[in-house]
Amino acid sequence: MQTIVIDSTNHDQRFDRFLRKYFKSQTQITLTDIYRGIRNRLILVNNKKAKEDYRLRDGDKITISKEFSDKPVDTSKPVGRKIAPIDINYVKSLILFEDTNRLIFNKPTGISIHPSDNENKQRSMHDLLRAYIPATADTFNPAFGYRLDKETSGVLIAGKTYDSLQYINQIIRDRQIKKEYLAVVIWVFPKHLRIKKPLRKGFDGKFGRGKTVISTEEDPESKEAITECWLQKVVNHPELGNLSLIRVHIETGRMHQIRVHTADAGFPVLGDILYGHPRINRVLLEKVKLKNLFLHCWKYSFFDIFSEDVTSFEAPIPKHFNEILGIRESIASKK
Repeated sequence: MQTIVIDSTNHDQRFDRFLRKYFKSQTQITLTDIYRGIRNRLILVNNKKAKEDYRLRDGDKITISKEFSDKPVDTSKPVGRKIAPIDINYVKSLILFEDTNRLIFNKPTGISIHPSDNENKQRSMHDLLRAYIPATADTFNPAFGYRLDKETSGVLIAGKTYDSLQYINQIIRDRQIKKEYLAVVIWVFPKHLRIKKPLRKGFDGKFGRGKTVISTEEDPESKEAITECWLQKVVNHPELGNLSLIRVHIETGRMHQIRVHTADAGFPVLGDILYGHPRINRVLLEKVKLKNLFLHCWKYSFFDIFSEDVTSFEAPIPKHFNEILGIRESIASKK
């Protein structure tokens, strides 16, 4: 059994993120293994089961069972990742803003935040960040303050200093940041809809990945989730039928929150394989020749302690939105 004592350098770090870094050099232990180890009590905090998002504290003791740590190396798999060369000019083209504290990307659709065991040759946003700002051995390395799903595009913030990264994490936890998305959903959406339904993480065996489900307030595993939407535009697409562009403000940031809430309300996000409409998604792929998820992290606004003023970062509407809706103008912020 391994025991790790948390000190000030890892204080306030998420449990699952700490484990990802800890096991990074042990290629036989995958991300799936880590989450399974947490769920099955093979990895404990202070001899108790802890949730993935538990914030580690000074003095916490993480114990890792021998059963978990002794997983053999799979010698049939190549060691290390081999990715295509990264064009630094391409990386620069994705940058919306940069100063001494932050680096703001316009994340493209179809790229993961972190490298995946199942995507050995595909570049991640982490790879692009490291190409732009190479890692150093003994100092803090810039990192992203939150995650976006692989198929979600839009504003992605990296902290260039420890203080700036901690600050963005803190204001997200304290709900002191305004997060606005754009989504294309099927059918004609109401002018305004506020959804307040708790969510719980689960697992989809068909796709072999995490999945979020609507839960109840009585469920101890559920978490509060609030999504507010405003209709921006309705179009009648010749192949896909009625589609609605909606602006979405999320008060909470649960996994797949927008996708689950809108689907439960009867308006699934276009191109959503996990929660969407199978027939319309098939038409989107086969007749329209698009395989994108139509969800875009449009704008982040918050009070910036470094400039002592409210700041806002906005990502342009992506090309696949324009192809479906014919939008060129900016989205009005009317409610």
